[in-house]
Amino acid sequence: MNEVTDISYRGSVNEQDHLLQDCFFRVGAEHGFHDVQTSWEKFKEFKATWKRCSNTAELHITDYMKGSDPELITDLARGIFGRMGRGGVRDIYSEKLRQHFVSHEFIQRNQPLYLKRSRNLAYRQKGQVHDLEALYDDLLDTGLVTKVPNSYLTWTKSGNRQRIGYCSVIMRVVAISSALDRKEVPSFVPGYVLYHELLHLENGLRFGSYHDREFRAKEAMHPYHNEAERWLRKIAVDPQFR
Repeated sequence: MNEVTDISYRGSVNEQDHLLQDCFFRVGAEHGFHDVQTSWEKFKEFKATWKRCSNTAELHITDYMKGSDPELITDLARGIFGRMGRGGVRDIYSEKLRQHFVSHEFIQRNQPLYLKRSRNLAYRQKGQVHDLEALYDDLLDTGLVTKVPNSYLTWTKSGNRQRIGYCSVIMRVVAISSALDRKEVPSFVPGYVLYHELLHLENGLRFGSYHDREFRAKEAMHPYHNEAERWLRKIAVDPQFR
């Protein structure tokens, strides 16, 4: 489940730079920007930043989009410039981009890079006490979740007691805090946190609250929901878990 391979970018570095500039320059002109400067950036997360002044714009685009087809980069440019405008669009990702993000090619090219840039990952599913793969299989067997292709599960290196789990929806990486990998902690506790993060992967990219009423209703379907929540509150404040 955790095996990933690397795939080289299409085209040379200069070609990729020119492609980015060309796509964003053309779309920027459609939105009234006459001076558009772009660069690829090695962000850990999938994101873009920008500054605008009058009819000029400077944009820094995640290099996870390197190697993507021109029409996809153009789609991203349309979304970003639409967001930059007055009364801007709320969701910058078109349906075509969303399909690109869940493609096998995108994940195989970018997931290894995301993992390399993530500093607090142990890069292992089997902990000192609990096994994330076994917990995942248990969730699948009960029908609480469906299998997410190319997902990557790992414990963290340090045991953060406040941020006990997180995930990258685009990169399909789920990390569970090693603070839960202790013999004093019942297996249903990390299993519940894993369930929470897998729900995010199943829901995919969403604009607005990720923890809406529908999400909370699904979360409450876990058979140990109340017990796990009590344990998590205890772990957060009890000195024995430091």
